[in-house]
Amino acid sequence: MEQTNMERTYQKLIQETDQLLGENPGVSRLEALGEALLYVEGEGSFAERRKAFQFAYLYQVQKEQVQPNHQLTPDTIGYMVAHLVQLFGGKSAAILDAGSGTGHLAMTVREQAENAQLTGIEVDPVLARLNANLCEFLEVPMDIYPQDIIEPARLNQVDAAIGDLPVGYYPIEVDGFTTAFKKGKSYAHLLMLESAMTYVKDDGIGVFVVPSNMLEKDNETIKQYLSESATLLMFLNLPKSIFKTENQRKSIIVVKQNFSPLKNNEVLIGDVPDFKNTTQFKHFLEQTESWYDSYANN
Repeated sequence: MEQTNMERTYQKLIQETDQLLGENPGVSRLEALGEALLYVEGEGSFAERRKAFQFAYLYQVQKEQVQPNHQLTPDTIGYMVAHLVQLFGGKSAAILDAGSGTGHLAMTVREQAENAQLTGIEVDPVLARLNANLCEFLEVPMDIYPQDIIEPARLNQVDAAIGDLPVGYYPIEVDGFTTAFKKGKSYAHLLMLESAMTYVKDDGIGVFVVPSNMLEKDNETIKQYLSESATLLMFLNLPKSIFKTENQRKSIIVVKQNFSPLKNNEVLIGDVPDFKNTTQFKHFLEQTESWYDSYANN
């Protein structure tokens, strides 16, 4: 049976990565894959080449353990983020990926919104280089800033910010952030969300993958932020079936830059149906579109 374009590109990436590892045994598998992207000519469409990279990355992390925050955002979540970005910002939005990692989430959004203008910020130098090389491989321009998004950066204002935000505590205490705790270390995902939104134009939006318990007890700082500096539009719980435990469950939050109470809409809060149930999922997407139409016409 003849291989597809995606399968051939995947095999070439695996073979090139293995060769580079053999020549440079001191490098990690992710570093080798990042370099392999510069030597392999992908076949097929943008989507086929992106998926070939995705499977090659997943193969490497099976062979060599990586920290949880280095896992790729699944396509299903990436497509959901893309849908929401296009719903509010159109297909040619300027988009900032906060903690862009390998750039895979941004590329998944770009697959759906071909005219999107991409910027990424990533503090991990290995992932930032991989992101840059993935852009070369997929022939997509993207400005990548190899720094911590919590620290000030000279960035142009964007229409939308996205991010699959890493969960946990920021390593040092910070001040100057509404979402920072008064004592002790603060949650990195809250700080990153707030910092990313400072680069969003007035009434622009942020679409972030966050812990499902983010708005529950002990998170008073994010509630204060959402009552002063940004407007909560949607909080969508991702399907339980894609997470191992309830504690690992994530949601997608949609916020608007600046605070202005919703007029005739309530915040859209709901559970995203299982992605495999195409009928229910299609109906859910229609619900988000109907909510947006009502919101936009107010």
